[in-house]
Amino acid sequence: MSGRERFERMRSVLEVPILNEKFWSKVPEVAADAIMVDLEDSATPADKERARERVLAALGAPTHFGGRNVIVRVNNLDTPWGRDDLAELAGAPGDFLVCYPKAQGAAELAEVMSILNRGTSARGLHVMIETARAVQSLDQIAGADGVQGLHFGYVDYAADVGSKVFDDEGADLYGPANHFARSAIAVAAAAHGLFATGGSLIPDYRDLAKVERFVRTWADVGYTGCIAVSPAHLQIINARMAPAPEEVRAALEVCDAYQRAVERGEPAAVLNGRAITLPDYRVASRLVARALPVDVKGA
Repeated sequence: MSGRERFERMRSVLEVPILNEKFWSKVPEVAADAIMVDLEDSATPADKERARERVLAALGAPTHFGGRNVIVRVNNLDTPWGRDDLAELAGAPGDFLVCYPKAQGAAELAEVMSILNRGTSARGLHVMIETARAVQSLDQIAGADGVQGLHFGYVDYAADVGSKVFDDEGADLYGPANHFARSAIAVAAAAHGLFATGGSLIPDYRDLAKVERFVRTWADVGYTGCIAVSPAHLQIINARMAPAPEEVRAALEVCDAYQRAVERGEPAAVLNGRAITLPDYRVASRLVARALPVDVKGA
């Protein structure tokens, strides 16, 4: 099963600073499909080892995650902590993904996997694309062993390229450089059967109307999920990163019409005056596959 198929319904990922007791205590009750515990940005150098110990303890008592997908973001191999993060996670219990930040190429990911493979459980990678070099190496990164998903780290990417991050309104990414990378990551993920995540962070992250517009752009481009920086964003992400009920109903009608036509030996169907061909059927089938079971049942 590809990463895209396995995590097709992972709409929302809540990033949680593992040492923040306030955030950590709320994990069981949040409406996230996945929890990302962070060893990178949210842990200071002095706290790196304590954060790692806390993550390992949490993986050993997974009931706190409430059955959600779990992702652990480690430090890059170029840091003093990355290699130890990976070595400790290789032997950790439970089923989880490893989020690897600031990846540059396939050779680096091969080294990451060689460390993780020392353990008894297979670990998949959620790779963060955050540099110009990584964008230029997308096909090799997306095709590397162990990679299950890609993430566009647009703030770090813009800093690396030297471009603005957001447009003047602060509700979308700025300009062709950012739009190119966002689209290229979506295409690479689709081509290699990977899930793809964007983010909900904008300058005015408390303006939920702007957050909703920003999240919608990820879905429109082809991303399958979004990382939330605030629990307040989860409801928006869950709504926007999954097909709406009316979209599911329309897709089911397309699938039904086309299947009936094929049973009659016809190459296409007509639905409400519109021709339905195989490409239309494939698009509709993918949309239905992304819908939650309750949405399909109620459609």
